[in-house]
Amino acid sequence: MKRYNDTTSSMKGSELAISRRHFVSSSLIAPAAIGVAGSMFASKAQAGVMDITEDDMVLGDENAPITIVEYASLTCGHCANFHNNTFPKLEEDFIKTGKAKLIYRDFPLDRYAFQASVLAHTAGEKLFFPVLKMLFAEQDDWAGNPNETTEKLIAIGRKVGISRARFEEALKDQKLGEAILTDRMVGANEYNVRGTPTLFINGDLYEGNWSNYDEFSSDLKELIA
Repeated sequence: MKRYNDTTSSMKGSELAISRRHFVSSSLIAPAAIGVAGSMFASKAQAGVMDITEDDMVLGDENAPITIVEYASLTCGHCANFHNNTFPKLEEDFIKTGKAKLIYRDFPLDRYAFQASVLAHTAGEKLFFPVLKMLFAEQDDWAGNPNETTEKLIAIGRKVGISRARFEEALKDQKLGEAILTDRMVGANEYNVRGTPTLFINGDLYEGNWSNYDEFSSDLKELIA
């Protein structure tokens, strides 16, 4: 049985078959942290988890010896913790130096995470990761009150040149919405992703402590030793 540590938000359920309309019209799933820490790596994942698709957002050298695949939800507090505290060091030490690359995939846990994903993708490839950083850094503000979330996302969009009209149009974009939800469905149905953040490192499900950067970086260094 797959285990999650206390830095993982979980989703219970079997095969996912959800539509863009489902996310636009409902809150869907509330995250909850469960489980205990497991070993550093779980059993081998399907090799396809590392295949880069045309919809993937990739940060770093595509030829880097370490491939980190992250499934994340923009309303997940554990994901924000990873991106606000661990990721900056990871980027500096491994991604910018060509040792690792990050493949980011959407796994929205609710309608507001879906909306935030739409905003990040609407910003375009060059601004995707800067907007992602902004969304995680300001998560407590924009995700804290559901009645204000959409308006606050619009305000964040304006900072990077996305008008209200453009964002509202993007929310209606069926192709974009399906691409975001395909990430989630493939992750859940093919790779057994059940919580966020879920990390695969060189194809293996990582169950070490990513919130402890010293331990996390030590595990990564073993892969290129």
